[in-house]
Amino acid sequence: MTVNVDLPDHIRARCTELGDGVLYAVKTLALQLADDPCLGERAGRLGLYTATIDSDTFDACPPLIVRYAYGPPLLDVDRIEIRDIEATGPLPDAGDEQAPAAVPDPRMQQIAARQVTEAWRRITSWLEQHAPATHAALLPGASTYEIAALEQALGVRVPVELRALWLLCAGGKDTPGAGVMPDYGWALMPLGTVATSYRWHRENQRELGVGWGVEDAMVWKPSWIPFCSWSVTDTSIGLFIDAETGKVGHWDDTTVRTVGDQSLSMLLEETADNLENPQLATGYLPGLIGGRLVWGPPLAADEAALWERFTG
Repeated sequence: MTVNVDLPDHIRARCTELGDGVLYAVKTLALQLADDPCLGERAGRLGLYTATIDSDTFDACPPLIVRYAYGPPLLDVDRIEIRDIEATGPLPDAGDEQAPAAVPDPRMQQIAARQVTEAWRRITSWLEQHAPATHAALLPGASTYEIAALEQALGVRVPVELRALWLLCAGGKDTPGAGVMPDYGWALMPLGTVATSYRWHRENQRELGVGWGVEDAMVWKPSWIPFCSWSVTDTSIGLFIDAETGKVGHWDDTTVRTVGDQSLSMLLEETADNLENPQLATGYLPGLIGGRLVWGPPLAADEAALWERFTG
């Protein structure tokens, strides 16, 4: 049974006071409580519970204790009410000179989503015509529920550009030819692989002990969401998007991470341009092997012998 979770106005106001990411973190907890009302620890005999929120999971959110009431004698059996929120530590990396978070412009978000949609349709149209094996290796789009579930699992809001892409294509199949993006022929990661990879990077982050002399290049920020990898199953290297800035970054198998200047829409538009106008492509060039897209020339001798550059 799913129960209703109330967030009174004074609780929402308290969330705003504590930090930009607190309301989102509490709403995420509320979704979990709706499915498991006894997720927290019982505090006394009157249907009062406490739950904790880890600051490592959410951006701009301190560690929290959330107190809530559930069921009789205080409430009906199908209701939860958040009663109090207490910060038990400072904001992560908070400082007096920290700039306030920018409020997203809905109009600009609509434009970004439309750019992703148009670029991806150009890519899939080319694949359907020239590389049917790669086109067939793409998964259908995810539902809004599936993306919301992933956000809940990661504790990070998926940026509008990545959401637009996943609504069209939620990754690739574990078959040859699933790679689409240029350079290494990056494959889109299925949402389950995204979650597994993200958790691995965050756990590896904790094991490295960042903040105790680890280089900045080895940091994995909570806002970084992986979306492409060497292959559907090999996630040792890949691409991520920074949910805070929209910029695309890269990680390699030595745990070095770098963030570039491209947005996801720019990456997809560049890919579409290189496929539609191969004579203008630079760097890795579009080519074909047996009906699948292969960016090259390939380094492997066997693939290089079969590879045919696409010239239009």
